[in-house]
Parts: sequence; C-alpha cells; structure tokens
Amino acid sequence: MVSERIRGLSAAGFGTAELTVTLAIGAVLTAVSAPSLLASWRAATLRAAAEEVAAAVNVGRQLAIARNVLVCVAVAGADMRFEGAHAGACSGVGLPGAAPVRLASGLDVRAVGAGVVFTGLGAATPAGRYVVVNPADGRTRSVVVAASGRVSIH
Repeated sequence: MVSERIRGLSAAGFGTAELTVTLAIGAVLTAVSAPSLLASWRAATLRAAAEEVAAAVNVGRQLAIARNVLVCVAVAGADMRFEGAHAGACSGVGLPGAAPVRLASGLDVRAVGAGVVFTGLGAATPAGRYVVVNPADGRTRSVVVAASGRVSIH
C-alpha cells in the first residue's frame, strides 16, 4: 500500500525557473574549471611524450646490447631513428630491421648536442639529453641519458 504522504505529492515536476538556475550553475562551473582542465591535459600530453622518448631511447640501448654494435639514437622532428655509428658519431644510415619510432602525441623532440650513441655494453658515449617541446604553450620536459646508459625524465 502507498502511504498517505506519497499520495499527497504533486506530479507537476520542476518548473522552468528551477531548470534555468540548474543549467546556469552548471555553465558557471564548466567555465571556471575549463582552464585548469586544459592545463592538466597539456601537462599530461607532455609527460606522456617524454615517457615515449625515454622508451625509444631504451629501445636503442637494447638494440646496441642485443647486436653488440654502436647504435645512435637520432631525432628528426617527431621521429626517433636508430642508426649505426662510427667513431662515436651517427652514420646517418638506419639499422636494418629497426623501424623509426614516431611520437603518438606529435610533439617536437630536439637533441641537445649530438645524438646519443650506445655501446654494445649499454653505456652512452657521450651522455646526452633530448628535449620534448609542446608548441601550444612552449613547455618542455627533458629526457636525460647518463654515461652509464640510465635514462631519466626531468
């Protein structure tokens, strides 16, 4: 059985004034939160691109160890290429069977100095740094390769 209290409720619903106020509050909250959401999205995109670069550099290190050859990690825009190396410098010729890695985010990557060359033992000669740049706001993240071959993001 339905109680008397429930039977006494009106079935009219919400009026236009209540709906308008609710929509106005929602619009204000959206307008206030949009800038911080956009900044968070850009920061996450930049962080993800730096992690992709670090992963690609680690792939180059693993190629050098697995093949016991010098491997240079070269940068061309949003692509990271694996090249052979002679006398500690990139040869410009890609390694057979090693496809270039394109960043999914499409952000720019720049090598500071020459590309990093890994030895067959996984050490980097010379140590180096790659910078990921978000062209929308100019923010950067650095991927640092130590002489030991350790890759870190700063």
